[in-house]
Amino acid sequence: MSKRILIPVDFNVESLNTLKRALDGLGDTEVEVILMYSEYLSDSITDMLFYAPDEKRKEMVTPIFKEAIPILKNRYEKMITNISIEFFHGYGTAAFKNFVGGQKIDIIFIPKNYTWKPLKMGFNPIPIIKKSKLPFHEMGWEKPVDTVQQYQLSYLFN
Repeated sequence: MSKRILIPVDFNVESLNTLKRALDGLGDTEVEVILMYSEYLSDSITDMLFYAPDEKRKEMVTPIFKEAIPILKNRYEKMITNISIEFFHGYGTAAFKNFVGGQKIDIIFIPKNYTWKPLKMGFNPIPIIKKSKLPFHEMGWEKPVDTVQQYQLSYLFN
């Protein structure tokens, strides 16, 4: 049976290492991956009226991040049934629990030693995830010596 896993990301390739490490640890389990980006909503009524998640995704996903997704799908083609990007706009643990329930998440994986670099209006969801008291798994990895390397696709395969 397929599992739904949640991975928080900030649209930097390095944040996909959490997914890679999670998949390495799951064996041959089929998974549906939800990549969650956390951001504050604008207070503008006009912005809220014309809010379109699909347009927002197109605007925020960097070309290198977009290129990394099919590489991971191909590398783990027997495991990954689907990868989608969802936005979390909540401010607390109750909103996060509702998000997890609505997405029917089975397992949450978070980075252990990653420095969050959110885009404008984005925020680090890790404190909310930890306070929610929902079960999660922390995934760690070695940081590259060369800081430029963390933005390259090859970084995913170290």
